[in-house]
Amino acid sequence: MIDMTTIKTSQTVTLPGWCGEVWECELKRPSLMAMAAGGLIPNPLMKTARKIFYSGISPADGNLEEEGEILLTIAKRAMVSPAYDELEAHGIELTDEQLIAIFQFTQIGAKALDRFRQLPADSDDTVHGAEVSE
Repeated sequence: MIDMTTIKTSQTVTLPGWCGEVWECELKRPSLMAMAAGGLIPNPLMKTARKIFYSGISPADGNLEEEGEILLTIAKRAMVSPAYDELEAHGIELTDEQLIAIFQFTQIGAKALDRFRQLPADSDDTVHGAEVSE
């Protein structure tokens, strides 16, 4: 028997911020299929939702307006604290990078956000002039 009190449905993750910094947000991983079945994704967006679900986001051949609507719908369902509506009430819009990071978290989990957690170290090795071709 599963102990329902031990099931964890959300996780605090580090997301890219607005001006280079990072911020923490509690996210859950809603099912894109359950959202579609529950009518949370409008029928005209189903083709785009399917493409995103199976192939990911591709700037080369995607419908930017539809993909944006899907990413916003997912962010609204995924954000626990702060909730999407809380940010909106304060006039704060999520950036494209944040929307994509939230989508990646919902599909892959926290591992998808590893690249946002590690800031590149400064390098003292800046002497590459002789190796650069003219």
